[in-house]
Amino acid sequence: MEPLAGWARGERFSDRGDVPDSPGWSEEEKVTVDRMWAEIRELSVAVVDHPHWATVAREDVVAARMQLKKETRPAVPSDLAEAA
Repeated sequence: MEPLAGWARGERFSDRGDVPDSPGWSEEEKVTVDRMWAEIRELSVAVVDHPHWATVAREDVVAARMQLKKETRPAVPSDLAEAA
């Protein structure tokens, strides 16, 4: 991300106050983001191309993938409070 100039809040805009200048991303941050996006693409291909999906009826694939997402997401604190 490139550096961006900040701006003054003005009378009708942000309730957060003035927005300071953004320094942008360092080279290390840019490399990290690129590496993480590459890993996301590799993992996405691994999931989509996994042989398991050939065993699921075509009309059920989307629902099965959504169920997989729900089961593999970590529990959030509100979920734990409801379970107690």
